[in-house]
Formats: sequence, C-alpha cells, structure tokens
Amino acid sequence: MTKNTLHLPFAVVLSAFVLAGAASLRADDAAAASADTNQPAPATPVKLKELPPGNHRLLETMTKSFGLTYDQELEIEPLLHDEESVSKPVLGFAPFTYDEKQQMLLIVKHAARRQIRPLLTPEQQVKADAEDASLSAKTGGGGKGGKKAPAASTADSVIEAINKYAALTPAERDTMIAKVKEAASRPAAPAPAAPAQQ
Repeated sequence: MTKNTLHLPFAVVLSAFVLAGAASLRADDAAAASADTNQPAPATPVKLKELPPGNHRLLETMTKSFGLTYDQELEIEPLLHDEESVSKPVLGFAPFTYDEKQQMLLIVKHAARRQIRPLLTPEQQVKADAEDASLSAKTGGGGKGGKKAPAASTADSVIEAINKYAALTPAERDTMIAKVKEAASRPAAPAPAAPAQQ
C-alpha cells in the first residue's frame, strides 16, 4: 500500500467534518446577523418530496375531479403505478377478448379505488364513490386514441402481476387467475390468410 492510500479514509472523514463545520458556521452567522437586526434568520430550504418524472394523466384527472392536495398526490401516485402494473399485462394478453379485458380492468380499478379511498377527505370520498359506481355502469366504449399498444404478455406474466397486486381480495385474485388460465387454454384463433397474389 502506498502512503496516500493509507491516509485516504482519514482525509475523506476530515473533509466531511470540515464541510459540516462550515455549514454550521454559516447557520450560526445567519442567526447572529438576524439577532443583530431583529429580523428572522433566513429559512433553511427544505427538500420537498416530488412526484417522479413521467406522465401522471390519471393522477392529474383525479386531482382536478377531487381537488387532491399535494400530499394526497404523493400518497396516491404509487398506488396508481401499482394498478398499472396489472392493467398493462392484462391489456397485452392476446387470448383475452375485448370484453374479458374490460372485466379484468374493472376488477383492478375497483381494487385500486378501495386503496385510495381512505386517503381522501369525506367530501372527496363521496365524489370517488360516485365515480367508482359509474365505472361499473360503463359498458364497452372505445379506448383512448393515440395510445400505443401494450407489450404482449404471457399467461404466466399476467398471473404473476395479479399475485403481486396487494389491492386485490383473495376472491378477486382467484377469479382473475381462473380467467387467465381459461383464456390461455383456448385454441388459438387461426392466422389470417395471406392476400392472394395477382
């Protein structure tokens, strides 16, 4: 070992100690300056939690509909990502018919809303309950245009996502897994015939 290598940990510790002391001195100087002028010391900037970067369209919609606070957004955002971790594999599961996908997504949405409900105020809960009831009343309808198709998923990946999703009740989980297995066991649809060559 060289002489520099032996002293490196001490140098690192010493520099951290010096930096911490300098920060403390700056805080003490600011406090002393404010005491001299009878003005409050400048507030130390507090690092606020931030939403992770990315598209939070559903969260934005919920914020507008329910008047969510920033703290509520921070709590709800990961729950929506958890919901998406199941809905994307369901949408990418080719053996499901459109109606089967809609039924599965409805179960997932209800489960997610059950998790979100306790985070809402009583007034917001009334609005959320009305929205949840309207989800059940909706039948069919087209998806939102302009969205890219979800990645293809297998029966195993859908079942894994269902098993990992803690918001589901055991009965919902069993029902969803049975539907995945049923759809996976159906004979595959015949491939479309190639166009005749002329």
